[in-house]
Amino acid sequence: MRLKLFSLALAATASLVTGSALAQDKTLKLSFYPPAVHPMVGALEAWGKSLTEATGGSVKVEIYTSEQLGKAVDQYDMARDGIADMAMAPPGLTPGRFPIITLTEIPFTFEEVGKGSGNFHRWYQRYADKEMGDVKLCMVILHDPGILHMGGKQPKVPADMAGTKIRPANGTMANYLSGMGASTVQAAMGEIRELVERGVVDGITFPWNSVFLTKAESKLTYHLDVGMYTAPNAFVMNQSFYDGLSDDQKKAVDAHCTPEWSAKLATPWAEFERAGREKFANLEGHTLYKPTDEELALWKKAAEPQAARIFEGMKRLSLDGETLLDELKAEMAK
Repeated sequence: MRLKLFSLALAATASLVTGSALAQDKTLKLSFYPPAVHPMVGALEAWGKSLTEATGGSVKVEIYTSEQLGKAVDQYDMARDGIADMAMAPPGLTPGRFPIITLTEIPFTFEEVGKGSGNFHRWYQRYADKEMGDVKLCMVILHDPGILHMGGKQPKVPADMAGTKIRPANGTMANYLSGMGASTVQAAMGEIRELVERGVVDGITFPWNSVFLTKAESKLTYHLDVGMYTAPNAFVMNQSFYDGLSDDQKKAVDAHCTPEWSAKLATPWAEFERAGREKFANLEGHTLYKPTDEELALWKKAAEPQAARIFEGMKRLSLDGETLLDELKAEMAK
């Protein structure tokens, strides 16, 4: 009888210890590589506050901006390896590694994103495990279409890019511009102003208003007034961090890793970028050039090899790129 009672006492103690461990407080370190003045920071803070409230205060979120925890190109690996518990990773900075999500980078595919990040999330979550299976996908977002901003001369057709030096947004844009005869220079956002002022680069591809965040707008006075590309960012969580949460904490996290939250995060960024076009239009000394139909056709024709390259990368995943792109376009049109 004593042995039985002792065993029951041990079981009860173990249950209490286990319950306590499952409910322990957590601090989620979130790495956000853009600067602290980025328009999405407020939305991320709201996301963190909501998650903390949903967990009864047991999960707190700390946001690290401006590449404090690591370079933009390393964000995915930082989350995977636990350097950050969660990170906003730009897949386009590692060309060929994430061919599914970078379908959105094909130039002129999504010239108007609108509130499409929620739809993008719904589509991508079907395929995420095929290329991001070592992390927990939380949210995915698309920024408003990026523009070609130049100093020195106004580009009107792809041939005008020959001999220029451009800081591209991602690997797809680097390949696209290189195909026109441009040289590309990879650099972090915080380095752009110096590169432009020193003449190391003649132009950049960037969404409208983010150019002002680089503080290089006074040198970039010619703008090709057409949405050339968009780029995805994936908020990914360290799998061990997620696995170490209690069941209730996991439910709260899952409720904050949804298409709806993807849309909430993307919306203020999109609104911010759209406001930038009017700022440039009213800024003395700046030219916004709208390509003619014939000129635009040339820009789109030059993009065809980029689609073929991304489709080729999907073959190693046994996927048909054209089929997935058609599927994504249908989802984004909803």
